[in-house]
Amino acid sequence: MPDYYDRTGRPVEMMEWASLFGTPDYKHVAYTEVTSASDPAVKYRVSTVWLGINHNYLNGPPHIFETMVFADTPDPERYRGVFEPDPAWMDMLCRRYSNELDAKLGHQETVILVAATVPDEVISTEYQTPAPPPGAGTTA
Repeated sequence: MPDYYDRTGRPVEMMEWASLFGTPDYKHVAYTEVTSASDPAVKYRVSTVWLGINHNYLNGPPHIFETMVFADTPDPERYRGVFEPDPAWMDMLCRRYSNELDAKLGHQETVILVAATVPDEVISTEYQTPAPPPGAGTTA
């Protein structure tokens, strides 16, 4: 199985992958911040990116997209009982996908999951990039 893929799932050579990976507009898929209106110190960042390297080390399709949650919460202990089993899990949440549609849907699902744990949540989507056109990033 190839190691490198473009956003459409087409296998590419390492140098093409490196060129694509160095392009932020190509790499970034979606970014959302979830904050609390009643406690501005609570902030979670949900980020979905194209990795382009297969992270599926088992059988099945390559996992080339990833959603992660980053906690910018100064005191996660305040939310013990809200996050199960431990509030620190939120900063370690990682989901991987084989295609861009699943990655975008997974991003939305993750935002909903995070928002459900934040009192008086405010959801702010910074961007959600469209899929690149067919053949984008290909080298001649």
